[in-house]
Amino acid sequence: MKNIVIGLFSFMLMFYGCGNTFRVFHDMDPEADFDQYQTYSFLDWTEGNRKVITGMERERIRTAFARELEKRGLDYGEDGADINVQVTVYFREARRPMYSYYYPDFYNYMERALSVDIFEGATRKHIWHSAAVGEVGRTPEERAEELPEQVRSMFEAFPVGRQQE
Repeated sequence: MKNIVIGLFSFMLMFYGCGNTFRVFHDMDPEADFDQYQTYSFLDWTEGNRKVITGMERERIRTAFARELEKRGLDYGEDGADINVQVTVYFREARRPMYSYYYPDFYNYMERALSVDIFEGATRKHIWHSAAVGEVGRTPEERAEELPEQVRSMFEAFPVGRQQE
């Protein structure tokens, strides 16, 4: 009996020691010629994002995306950019089961989906999508610390291969 309790306790420590996790999804237009794109611009935030995300956090998010685009050789261009980037953030309360020795219980947490959609500037054709979905920190400082890794993971499959460090 003592071994079971120790085993369950060890499993729970291992499970919660992993920190916040997220899943990344990608989709792209196979006909798009990503080698032709050299400049990018950002589309405005949605009305919903302007209401639920502070200006400081929106700026952190946009900066993280700009850094990843520029690492891949793209330059910021306000008007007439080759691609337009739409960043959207969704939040929802989520829960997952956690089992104690005596009864099942639930762990409630905040889940965020950070999404980026890229459109050709000239045609407005949707050519690339990526999203990172998972648990996020509750404070702005925790979210700011996690953000660069999430955005970097989202761009791992970005087809522009001129990544620069």
